[in-house]
Amino acid sequence: MYWIGEIIYKKFSEDNVTIKIPKKLLLDLMKQVKRHNDILHLESELIDNFAIHENIHNTEIILTKLFVLTADPYEREEIILFLTIAEFLVLRDIVFCNNSIIHLRTKINFSLLKAYKELFQQIENLYQLLNGDEVNAYWGYIKSN
Repeated sequence: MYWIGEIIYKKFSEDNVTIKIPKKLLLDLMKQVKRHNDILHLESELIDNFAIHENIHNTEIILTKLFVLTADPYEREEIILFLTIAEFLVLRDIVFCNNSIIHLRTKINFSLLKAYKELFQQIENLYQLLNGDEVNAYWGYIKSN
């Protein structure tokens, strides 16, 4: 069973998904990813394991990709973010958690809230396309190392 997790880990580290992000959400999303990264770094000081380091790595890659996209010189309303499935799973957790926090929804203006809900729905639709057993095997693999 361990080797299946390793195969899926490699697959999720290589296969890509694309997400369309409204450019007006880019900075808020970067703040959320940065906050998540800071929390993971604090957690890694208490618990030193592969899963936390893997999540830190994926979070830092997402943050770097978002930062590069902020320099997009074109006046687009949407930007395309290319992520590995492993990075996508981390981004999904961040967006899912932030979407479920009620006080964040009341602080965001209506147009941003609508765009954030659309982003959340897009991410959930992509997540549903993934094989649930593979996702569980991936998380099991990184948690067991």
